[in-house]
Amino acid sequence: MNERKLKQLNILVVAVILMAIASAVLFATKFSPMNENKITGADITDISTNWILRDYRGEADQLIDLPADIEAEPGETILIMHKVPDDVSETSVLLFETQFQNIVVTVGQEKVYSNGVLTNQTYMQNAVPCQNIISIGTAKPGDIVSIYIASAYGKYSGSIGSIYYGTKGDAIANIIKENGVGFIIAITLVIVTILLGISLVFMKNVNVDKRKSMYAFGFILLTAFWCITGNPIVELFIGNVFGVYMTNIIILLAMPIIYIMHQRCFAVKRRFAKIFEIAMYIYAINFLTGLVFQFMKVCDFASYEAFTKILITVGLVLLSGIMYLAADTYSDKTIYSNLFANLILTVACVAEGVLSWFDFYLPYDGLALQTGVYIFLILLVVATQKGIIKEMNREKEQAISHVEHERDDMIKNINTSLIYSGMNIAVNSLKDNDRENSRLVYDTSMYMKYNLMAIGDKDLVPFSQELEYIKAYLGIMKRKHPELEIAVEDKVTDFMVPFNTIEPLVENAVVMGALKAESGSRIVFRSYERLDCYAIQIVDNGKGIGPDKRFAGKQSFKTIRKRIKSGCKGAVEVKTKPDKGTIVTVKLPKEGFIIKE
Repeated sequence: MNERKLKQLNILVVAVILMAIASAVLFATKFSPMNENKITGADITDISTNWILRDYRGEADQLIDLPADIEAEPGETILIMHKVPDDVSETSVLLFETQFQNIVVTVGQEKVYSNGVLTNQTYMQNAVPCQNIISIGTAKPGDIVSIYIASAYGKYSGSIGSIYYGTKGDAIANIIKENGVGFIIAITLVIVTILLGISLVFMKNVNVDKRKSMYAFGFILLTAFWCITGNPIVELFIGNVFGVYMTNIIILLAMPIIYIMHQRCFAVKRRFAKIFEIAMYIYAINFLTGLVFQFMKVCDFASYEAFTKILITVGLVLLSGIMYLAADTYSDKTIYSNLFANLILTVACVAEGVLSWFDFYLPYDGLALQTGVYIFLILLVVATQKGIIKEMNREKEQAISHVEHERDDMIKNINTSLIYSGMNIAVNSLKDNDRENSRLVYDTSMYMKYNLMAIGDKDLVPFSQELEYIKAYLGIMKRKHPELEIAVEDKVTDFMVPFNTIEPLVENAVVMGALKAESGSRIVFRSYERLDCYAIQIVDNGKGIGPDKRFAGKQSFKTIRKRIKSGCKGAVEVKTKPDKGTIVTVKLPKEGFIIKE
């Protein structure tokens, strides 16, 4: 995977997050008082006061305000009554939420609504949580609305929430208003995960365990769909409350299995892998028995859902401990970020379980878990990108190594000894008769040798050796440009420099500096000793364009500066004056001293 595809992966995530923000803004705008066509649910009326608790355990009728928790046994029926409001119309409805409660609603003597009630098993265990929208359009002002409530579970038997009155549109708007945030977050999580999963499928030649990542994305998708199917908005538009709830339970049972399969991918040692396999069997058995027990009505919904959530939380706690103890035995060291993600999920599950006991959290059901899963997704993306970058660097290193290997083979095929010998013969034959050409051939020979060595040599060399090649280059340029004035002041040469770093600076000073001077091309090269360092100075009388602006060498000025800094902790200082020239000073620190740039 190249950098372009990695950027595409980031763009996908950012695009969906921006889409989520836009959706949230749109949602907020729809509820904004500034919008005349807003959906606010503001017209829905709370009629939770002055309800009559009728014939409760043989006692006289009582006035109660909702919400209320009335002491009741499992299966015991609670009856509450209220007058129909005076402004009742054909579009009027009642809205209230129930949790695993069977209800029957009558207006006068007419039964207008029932939920969770089978014809042959009046108040059994088949009720599921839902938002009840009850049409009372046939009622007349002053009629009595009677609500019968019963539950198979003691916790919910006498629990009655607030009751609202308004039109059906108002009721729907109220449900959307209270549950829209969680719905948008869950939908966004699904879209992000799907897009990232698609990106992962099309990755090629990447050092990423696709199986591990796909299990992780599968777990995130299940979690997101679990939050979606538990959202009243979905129940509202699908209509099949029981089917949506059963889908929610099946997803809840499947989530830990996928997650453990993801964690199993990290383990190397058999004993730790075995622990994950045993855990997977436990959750698989829980999954199968849960489905069977539900359809056989052996186990009630609320108890089994609570048991599964507790089992998941306990499993995450134990898994965190195992991962911490066995971290050093894992094949992939991203286990540490995975451990952190597991801890986040554990905290999120515990928080979700605790908060679910409070009524104020009901509109935000699943939000704590979604937050934990979002963090898990971010850590997963980070770990995936680390793997991609690691692979890209590995491929880059392999390519560089391959090029260097081919280059070394090419150098070996060059008979440098024969070339040098031939040039030396030419030098010797010219010495007595033509000293100028003899010197030119010698300088060319040295310069050629230097360039061939520069292909493979990256180590430190004595400055005196580098100086030989610099003088050879300057000799060639002097022969080519007789007008060029050259001054070499090598007061000190007993120090080390990175090979092939000083000569390119000299070459640049000549080509881009001195030779472009308006009159009298001049180059000064000097080396000297200071208290804290050895200094090399290159002065030209060109137009004052520094090497950091324009460079003529085979290496970039940035590369040379980096090599000098990394090779011997040195620094390169550049001073320029327009139409006056440039001074480049290389400072190489002595032992015990530091050069600041």
